[in-house]
Amino acid sequence: MTADQEAMIREALAALPAGEFHLPDAVGPRWDELWIGEKVGLGNDFLKHVRQGRFEGVEDTGRKEHGLHVYLKTG
Repeated sequence: MTADQEAMIREALAALPAGEFHLPDAVGPRWDELWIGEKVGLGNDFLKHVRQGRFEGVEDTGRKEHGLHVYLKTG
């Protein structure tokens, strides 16, 4: 995950209300600008960083819906 990608995600998360979400939904239209390889890599990196606690207030629920990980923003 590049610094620009991390900043993009942190900005999206800051605007997101508490509750469950999928990464593409949180990022919004900017997600569609990424090519498929970037999406896969970014999704894997985000999951890893969430599990490491690098995104405070975001948890991995351990579930998937429609092939996407479900995350929980707690606050």
